[in-house]
Amino acid sequence: MTLATITLMLLAPLAGADIHTQTVKKVEASLAPPDFAGLYEFTNHRLDGTISINEVRFQVKDMDHTFGVFEKPEREKGRQILRADDALWTFLPSVGRAMRIADRDSFAGGDFSNADVLRADWTAKYNVTLAKETPNQWIFDLKASTTGAAYAKMRLWVDKKTVQPVQQFFYDSKGTQIKKCLYGSVRAFGAVTRPAHLVMENVLTGQRSELKILDFKTGQKIKDSRFVVDNLGK
Repeated sequence: MTLATITLMLLAPLAGADIHTQTVKKVEASLAPPDFAGLYEFTNHRLDGTISINEVRFQVKDMDHTFGVFEKPEREKGRQILRADDALWTFLPSVGRAMRIADRDSFAGGDFSNADVLRADWTAKYNVTLAKETPNQWIFDLKASTTGAAYAKMRLWVDKKTVQPVQQFFYDSKGTQIKKCLYGSVRAFGAVTRPAHLVMENVLTGQRSELKILDFKTGQKIKDSRFVVDNLGK
């Protein structure tokens, strides 16, 4: 066996791993492209039968810079949320100041976390491996590579033809599945094609939340001042 053959054998797994990471990067790019503005509707279904609906208008420069303002319901109107690099903030008009919040915290009182909504940076915080493959789908395991990750592990199903997410499972540090997300209603929004309807279920409680995209515009040039914490509430 020649040295060149041995080298190729050693590099092959690394090349495969890189391909898997690049595939997940494509999924990230469809879910959170740069320079877009959108209106999202969040519907929380609780076990007691109550339903709450929030509408949030987002402006996004990139995965590290996201600004959102609540438009509905009336009691939340004017509340703002900001991701600036690794810091996450919310501004409550009733309090009149910005407060730090965490990626793991619930978004809008539902089953999506702040990380689920505000930052699709999986390849930056998780190591990607191919768990399984079917004729139509890749199934990737994403294991946390940093303590800043919102989950210890995720499993992601991706459609081979469209490179769109199909479903995603989320696990804690003990390996217990805690949530699952179903992706549907894939639509084209200008140059970006992505799911327009997400359903997140807490498998421990049975509660679920829906995210629907009501409006989505790409190619937006948003001023950097929008992503400065001192400008919240202004």
